[in-house]
Amino acid sequence: MKDGSFSLSEAHKKTKIGLLGAGVVGTGVIKILTNHPYIEIKKIGVRDTNKKRDLPLNINKSVFTSNLNEIVNDPEIEIIVEVLGGLNPAKELVTKAIENKKHIVTANKDLIATYGPDLFDLARDKNVQIQFEASVCGGIPIINTLKQTLSANRFSKIMGILNGTTNYILTEMLNKNLSFEKALKDAQALGYAESDPTNDVSGKDAAYKLAILASIAFHERVKINEVYTEGIEKITPSDIILAEDLGYRIKLIGMAKREADQKIDIRVHPAFIKKTNTLASVFGANNGVLVHGNLVGELTLIGLGAGEMPTTSSIVGDLNLLVAQLSYSPSPHPQFMCHHSSYAKIKPISETENCYFLRIRTEDKPGVVGQLGTLFGNHGVSINALTQRGSNPDNTASITMLTHLVQEEKIQKAISEVKKTSTVKQIENVIRVLE
Repeated sequence: MKDGSFSLSEAHKKTKIGLLGAGVVGTGVIKILTNHPYIEIKKIGVRDTNKKRDLPLNINKSVFTSNLNEIVNDPEIEIIVEVLGGLNPAKELVTKAIENKKHIVTANKDLIATYGPDLFDLARDKNVQIQFEASVCGGIPIINTLKQTLSANRFSKIMGILNGTTNYILTEMLNKNLSFEKALKDAQALGYAESDPTNDVSGKDAAYKLAILASIAFHERVKINEVYTEGIEKITPSDIILAEDLGYRIKLIGMAKREADQKIDIRVHPAFIKKTNTLASVFGANNGVLVHGNLVGELTLIGLGAGEMPTTSSIVGDLNLLVAQLSYSPSPHPQFMCHHSSYAKIKPISETENCYFLRIRTEDKPGVVGQLGTLFGNHGVSINALTQRGSNPDNTASITMLTHLVQEEKIQKAISEVKKTSTVKQIENVIRVLE
């Protein structure tokens, strides 16, 4: 340092890290860090040290161990990279690592969304930091964008396509007129969906990510079990086509917004969104996140939300940031720490206001449309558009409705009454419309 500038190569020896997990993402991290100038992988924790892996030839097999506690207790290791996924044994290992004053880089959305508050509090007590960019939307740099680049903003809303599997399925249903079941099967065959796709298609995966983003944006902790969650299992090709005809597109949307009463309206569910919405043009396995800040206005980030290299990009980015910061000071920078401890007051889904799309099968006879209008009107539900779309071979009629803005509780009461009506055979789907 001759001219006052800082050169990491002059001042910093290689930082030793321990890697927990060598699956798809862990393997990507190993490939990228193999010749890193400032980082050395000292140990890699795996279940089976003899398993064949697609790794660089210069990786010494001696770094692999099946004793994961050996890694988090190693005094030479400064940073733990956790890519095990799931809650156990990840929580126990990360907790022990923090207690041993090791910094954490993780891609584990389940862990951060469920136990983040405990881990962040412990990290603050132990004067270490947790970096978790890769836990949300893979290669999209949304977390550090919210925490750093956009930190001057007050955010009013986050809205996003946060799960690539469901977005791929809905895209295939749109483009190929496939059923949900067939699109899911194709996604599994191509590796876009797990053999057990429950977390993805039920919306749970997106809910984890949304809870993390909302906690950062609104500076209040969000309990994952308070995030209303609904999946895409009931979406049919008919819904997809009708949405298109009406100028909308169906996406699994995660949305969090601060209301006038300071409660947070936070939910994950299928939704009609206008085709003019930027998120409507996010297709395939891509993710997209739209944020609204008081200074920056509306901003959308789009990219691959999962996969080996996109997620590796975020992990190694966090590592580079952490190593550079620690080369200046052993103490974490305040901007990288969690300072809020209050919990958000969540608006129950029954109190939210939405427009709604309904697809109803009724008897094909005069007076049914008027009867429906009266029943919904009795509950304060105003109908924006109602269309009978022909007759079915079984002497039933298919009716679609779009409502004006109405409280969820009111429309659910109306639906309950409509279901009891003898002329109504089935309410085939109810989908919220986000304007």
